[in-house]
Amino acid sequence: MLDNFKGTLIPSIMEGKLPKGNNMERLSSIKYFPAVRAGQYDLLALLEIENERKKKIAPIISIRGNTLKQVTDFATKWGDTPFWIDSSRFGQDTADPTAQPANDSTNNFNNKLKLFTDLKAINPKTLPVLGFKAEDSQRSVVQFGLQLLKEFPLVALRVEGSGPVLENNVATARAFLNAIGDEDFARLVLVLDLWDTTQMPSLQAGGDVRKTLALFKDYPIESLVTLSTSWPEDRPDRGMSTSVACIDPFWQAVIHAELSLIGVKTFYGDYAATNPVKDLLDNYDPSVMSPPIPFAGYYNACTWYQERQGAGGENEKYRDIAKAFQALPNYHQDNFCWGTKEIAAISSSARAMPGNMAYWNKIRINHHVCAMLQDIEDGLLENILKPKQVDDVPDLE
Repeated sequence: MLDNFKGTLIPSIMEGKLPKGNNMERLSSIKYFPAVRAGQYDLLALLEIENERKKKIAPIISIRGNTLKQVTDFATKWGDTPFWIDSSRFGQDTADPTAQPANDSTNNFNNKLKLFTDLKAINPKTLPVLGFKAEDSQRSVVQFGLQLLKEFPLVALRVEGSGPVLENNVATARAFLNAIGDEDFARLVLVLDLWDTTQMPSLQAGGDVRKTLALFKDYPIESLVTLSTSWPEDRPDRGMSTSVACIDPFWQAVIHAELSLIGVKTFYGDYAATNPVKDLLDNYDPSVMSPPIPFAGYYNACTWYQERQGAGGENEKYRDIAKAFQALPNYHQDNFCWGTKEIAAISSSARAMPGNMAYWNKIRINHHVCAMLQDIEDGLLENILKPKQVDDVPDLE
């Protein structure tokens, strides 16, 4: 699957300026950038991660919600490791009472600047994402970005989307990169955000990935986060299970290997087993939505195992789902992380309540982040690119 992608990126990139090396000590221990929308259970899932693991991840939080309480609580409790903040631009948050004013470009995004600096006052490890919509004024984006460079030690430049949206966003990114000083590139992280990638993205000339990577030809960018989600919007039928490939590491492994040849520091990123572009059930709120059929997913070895059991609101079926996860051949064991501890407690009825969709979304996100971090530390991206062994072919008689 990957052979057709190898070697397609480096020649065009190497024609331009080369990065001068990585100068971002604040990210020296970071292995993984999990991205989530600022929902209550999404943020709680991150807060359940143990301190030793927290030191190795730098979450990207897309701010949204009726109030800022959940985000400010997260900033207060997260601790002494970096995390990134952005304003949600996902379709389901268009009219969101927090995201909408933050995305208003009036006075060069003054609302968003205040939001970011207020969070920095709560937790000095807060870092900003320069994100924008395709229709935003380039001048407003550039002025906002320059102000972020004055207020924060690091800034992430997020280039997102596909097709015409991506082309407009790349043009705006170029306007910002043209406006900053040479010394500022050492404080800049480029985020290549493909959004939904339920199919392997093209890495050929003219594709979305190449359009963003062309920035390395013209600018001395030193650090890159690759970000996408292949979490599906579909669910198995009631009473059924299914396995779905997590393909995000496959395309990202190729990019990381090629950019490492020109000295770029690369970081893996995904949406932590959520799909804010398509999957509306990830936004399940039991206070306003009717109870769905019990559903949960479990990540291991670039695969999500999904179970859907019972009828709408029949949450006791989550105990059967927990038992099914424990029986998987690659189950991480009950004490692996907070998520697996909850799976074990629900399976054994040690936890009185079996949970609902929102609670199991929390379990899924927490476990995915911990399991993916372990995979990355175990060499997942490097192993993907290793030649596969071929069974010996018997001699022909």
